Amino acid sequence: MNTSALRLAAMLIATCTAGAFSGGALGQQRGGTLTIGTEAEFSGFNHLTAKIFNQNTAAPASSVMETLFAYEGKQIVPRLGLALQEAPDRMSATVTLRKNVKFHDGTLFNAEAVAFHYNRLLAPDSGVNVSMIAPVKTVEVVDEHTVRFVLKHPWTALRSALALEGLTNFIGSPTALRQDPAGFHRKPIGTGPFVFKEWQAGDRIVMERNPAYWDSRLPYLDRVIYRVLPDANTRYQSIRSGEVDIGRMDTATHVLDAKKDPSLKVHSYEGSGAISWNFNNSKPPFDDKRVRAAVVHAFNSQAMVDTFFLGTTQPTRDLLGANSEWHCPNLTWRSYDLARAKALVKEVGKPISFELVSTNTPAGRRQAAMVQQFVKAAGMDARIRLVEQSQNVRVGLSGDYQMDVWRFSDIGGDPDLVLSYYFGGEAGEPVSRHDTSQVDPLLAKARIETDRAKRHAMYCEVAQKVSDEAFQLIPVRVTYFAIARPTVKGLPPMQNSLIRVRAMWLDKPAP
Repeated sequence: MNTSALRLAAMLIATCTAGAFSGGALGQQRGGTLTIGTEAEFSGFNHLTAKIFNQNTAAPASSVMETLFAYEGKQIVPRLGLALQEAPDRMSATVTLRKNVKFHDGTLFNAEAVAFHYNRLLAPDSGVNVSMIAPVKTVEVVDEHTVRFVLKHPWTALRSALALEGLTNFIGSPTALRQDPAGFHRKPIGTGPFVFKEWQAGDRIVMERNPAYWDSRLPYLDRVIYRVLPDANTRYQSIRSGEVDIGRMDTATHVLDAKKDPSLKVHSYEGSGAISWNFNNSKPPFDDKRVRAAVVHAFNSQAMVDTFFLGTTQPTRDLLGANSEWHCPNLTWRSYDLARAKALVKEVGKPISFELVSTNTPAGRRQAAMVQQFVKAAGMDARIRLVEQSQNVRVGLSGDYQMDVWRFSDIGGDPDLVLSYYFGGEAGEPVSRHDTSQVDPLLAKARIETDRAKRHAMYCEVAQKVSDEAFQLIPVRVTYFAIARPTVKGLPPMQNSLIRVRAMWLDKPAP
């Protein structure tokens, strides 16, 4: 498709989007404050300082900072970028940028801002895992409203990668990041529909409507408040009382209770995500594949689904899950087999003991206790170390663990993104610190392949190696749930568990 055709497609998509979200067509009301209950404290917003945006941080970040493209369901739509055109040799691609856009501090959004953002992350000393954009060599300014992504090799997933709403693609004001990077960490400045107002540590983040937002139809809300409510019961009762309008819930009893309450609405989304635990493959005892495999086979996934999740999700049977377009149904997937786990422990021939890191929440403590019980049945000993949920990401990134609770995220889009981040090593060591030599060649080959069926087969090979080598424990699929007041409208699919407020609205008069 040529550049003109891509621009026309972008215009058509923008028009369709405008029709979907224009005021009045679906009864959208303007005004009001939306209060969102979140699970943990925020990690801060300077990309280089935070290193990773967990789900609690990514949600407010997405209100303030924007990406070049974005997913709406399974479709990629324009945001700050209007069109992408590959070069004939596929070694670069140009992105045409939206004009007449300003950051909240008055800085012009232009090609220089985009190049600054990406080159800053791609710098060797950035400390950020850029696996999901590893094929990008550099980003060049073509003219004021055009940038060129120069690639190390052809990359089929570039457009999908640029549509991921996460740390890698959230573009902040280059002026603010240069002049006051520490201040930006506490007060992000972007082009988004909401302007950052305050962060009360351990309590809340407050955003207010951006009156100069480039899409004059949006946002509908006047204010968004992100409340830190780590205790799930408190979060749930706050939603029931109306103190909070919507909150992500991972406690099955609350989800099932809310489904019976006509005054509440349960939203759900199942993608390719999963509950997971990282084995630190670089440290004993998990530098031994037999130990990793023993833990995987000792984990009774169905028992956890039945007793902890109360049937609201299901065990994993492959890496990406049946709801993914890249599902691999024919894998030989490691799963619960207590006899096999005991046999592996016997084969190791010495006591197996390790420390399990989990979050200091009711759910985290209970999950850790279940893991401890499962591995004990196979003849292994697990000690539990609890950390605050907001600190668990830092534990994983630092490598200060033997086994650590994590989340195999539903990043969405092309599987290259999630597989490269979790299992590849082209642009940084994966959190589980495993040997990536068996995976990297497959990922590299799939990145340049244009035939979808061939790429799918390669990604299934990667998934099989993940299971064969037991790099991680990935036993239970994630179904993301949010419980809301019935007045909350316009919630988009919760990809990667995010509540995106850009076009949400309240079906009630503003206070």
